[in-house]
Amino acid sequence: MDILFHNDTSERLGVAELRLAAAEGIRACPLIQRAWLGEPNAIAALHIGFWPFVREFEQAIDKATLPRRPLRERFGSADFRQKFVSLAEEVREMKREEGSHAAHWKKDAQCFGIADLSGPIVASVQKLIDLSYTKDLPLFFSVLAGTEFVAEELASFLLTSPEFLRQSSRGRWVWGEVHTIPHDGGPSHLEIDLDLARAYQETPDLEQIREMVLETVVLFAECANDIGHFYLSDETLLAAE
Repeated sequence: MDILFHNDTSERLGVAELRLAAAEGIRACPLIQRAWLGEPNAIAALHIGFWPFVREFEQAIDKATLPRRPLRERFGSADFRQKFVSLAEEVREMKREEGSHAAHWKKDAQCFGIADLSGPIVASVQKLIDLSYTKDLPLFFSVLAGTEFVAEELASFLLTSPEFLRQSSRGRWVWGEVHTIPHDGGPSHLEIDLDLARAYQETPDLEQIREMVLETVVLFAECANDIGHFYLSDETLLAAE
């Protein structure tokens, strides 16, 4: 049984265009470009600067609650319960995976020679963290979708760089690898995020979801630029790590 409430989200939201926006936005950031070139300080800034979000994101998903009543009232189909149970389990699986993703981020950092990920949280990263804890479910799942777009495109980009991978003692970036694994045998996390963002809207508004996803993508680029400015304009901050 198809567990999604909608089967036309990719086409109606223009997922390919959203993915392109994420790819272009993140690749335009000087921090990401310098990491791609294999600059150790840029790689350190990337891992330290985004660590507070990577660490918190698991908790944000764990704290999210999925009320049944709005979906039952909107869809009321005979298979509603099974769809809801299946999607709720997928969200719990996202939480478990984010825990492993955080562990990969930390281990990868160690392999890049970054012994300590502690550091100041730049304002835009804190904004991203706060946004991930929203109780507004259409916004919450739009943020998850935007995060997934960025993670997949960041991984795809940096994994093409031998110079970047050469800086790792194991010649790998496992966090990136797990974000480029094809989704087989069911809907991807991205598809589930977008489906639930639509399902929890009181009034159907695909353009609003699209805008919320794009705003998340833009915020990630802002974070990357702010991290780069903060850490790379005074590289003694990294030397102290």
